[in-house]
Amino acid sequence: MRWLLIDKILECEPGVSAVGIKTFPRSDLIFMDHFPGFPIVPGVLQVEMIAQMIGKCAAMAKPGVLPVLGSVKSAKFYGNIHPGDLCTVRARVEKISKTYVLGEGEIEVDGRRVASASILFGLVDRSKLNSEGFDSVSQEFLARKTMNAGELR
Repeated sequence: MRWLLIDKILECEPGVSAVGIKTFPRSDLIFMDHFPGFPIVPGVLQVEMIAQMIGKCAAMAKPGVLPVLGSVKSAKFYGNIHPGDLCTVRARVEKISKTYVLGEGEIEVDGRRVASASILFGLVDRSKLNSEGFDSVSQEFLARKTMNAGELR
């Protein structure tokens, strides 16, 4: 199963920062059990949303590597995410080295922060994986960016 927790990348300065969005439809299966009568997005998926946004930002700066979760340095939850909420996920890459990436991010709903996390990633050489380049969300962002750059000329 693939957990694609970023629907669209709105902005990205590769290796520096990125902003994306995610909406969880009411029909999402996670809401059947989390929690009956009070459906909210689990905290672990909120951390994964932040991790995916940081990872996409770092991978665009270093396309030959795949950032993989090493550790969650900290995570804090300030509010709930309900079915239908539009989540804005902001990510900042604090440091990229040959072997790791350190980043921070947060999730906002209606302009209020609902979660934040600091995450450390290890870097894996993509040529050693049975994996294609970027995921579809990152590819769509890069195609839009290339198209917009061509229009400015």
